[in-house]
Amino acid sequence: MNFKKYPIFLNLENKNILIVGGGNACLEKLNGLEFTGAKIHVIAINFSAEVKTFLAKYPNITTEERAVGEEDINHRDIIFLGTSDSGINQKFRALAKEKGIWVNSVDDPKNCDFYSSSSVSIGPVQFAISTDGKFAGMSSTLRKLFEEIIPEEDHELMETLFEMRRNLKEILPNDKERRLVLKEIVQNLNSRYFHKH
Repeated sequence: MNFKKYPIFLNLENKNILIVGGGNACLEKLNGLEFTGAKIHVIAINFSAEVKTFLAKYPNITTEERAVGEEDINHRDIIFLGTSDSGINQKFRALAKEKGIWVNSVDDPKNCDFYSSSSVSIGPVQFAISTDGKFAGMSSTLRKLFEEIIPEEDHELMETLFEMRRNLKEILPNDKERRLVLKEIVQNLNSRYFHKH
């Protein structure tokens, strides 16, 4: 049976994250984790120039240029295995499973505890797109589509709308009154701009 995945947004603030490998997969994970507030530790035999450039911006990310060892996976909340050696990835995936640690192994989607999603942040709204690790190109295509539909200059407008809604909760604490006001705003917009004569 092909089970569906349950989409969630994780709060990784102060969580202990290990990334193994220093190539493209590492860079992809670092980009995704950049503003999460996680405590990140990267271990790799060597780091690509792009990864080194990224790491130079974040001295608080711990890095070690060596082979990963069994003791390295202890006390981790999440592990990303992204080495080019599938044997290493497989070995540490099994070790982490024994310890009950969640693992994402880039070369073994069917045995991942979770998949990284391609995400788009537009002001306060975040979209996450996943293809179960089967169709990475589709994720980036959809991401570009979202970015084109809601251009950069609209981000401020969305922030304003969210701020207005927050303020409205204080002005009108009564749920029913608030709904009526929001309904009236939508109806005014609809009749003025979208109503077909």
